Amino acid sequence: MVAVGLGYDACVHLDLAAYIDANRALTSQGMLFRVEAVAAVLVALLVLVSRYRAVALFAVVIAGSALGAVLLYRYIDLRSLGPLPDMYGRSWYPEKTYSTIAEAAALVLVFFKRRQAAPTRLMPGRGRHT
Repeated sequence: MVAVGLGYDACVHLDLAAYIDANRALTSQGMLFRVEAVAAVLVALLVLVSRYRAVALFAVVIAGSALGAVLLYRYIDLRSLGPLPDMYGRSWYPEKTYSTIAEAAALVLVFFKRRQAAPTRLMPGRGRHT
């Protein structure tokens, strides 16, 4: 499910990148969307083939940064920030809404899966599970 959330996130960002790329600056919003989409696809593939903690950390970073960015730029107008373009957008349209849900779901599922996979150990000297 984490891979599905990241995959959907990647599809939406690739789709939107073509529409937003008005300027061809080095750090355009479209370019940032493409980088995020490629990172999401790579992490989604890693999630499918690996169970390492580092992969879970990468999934948290990608899903969390995408979710954080969409919420930050939805509610706060930071204007152009250094090399980053002005990405403020007040509206919620279907692709943005569904992508935000997919990012949040991927983030929550990573934590749920990691917690579920944690082994139970006996506490030393007490004979109880932790």
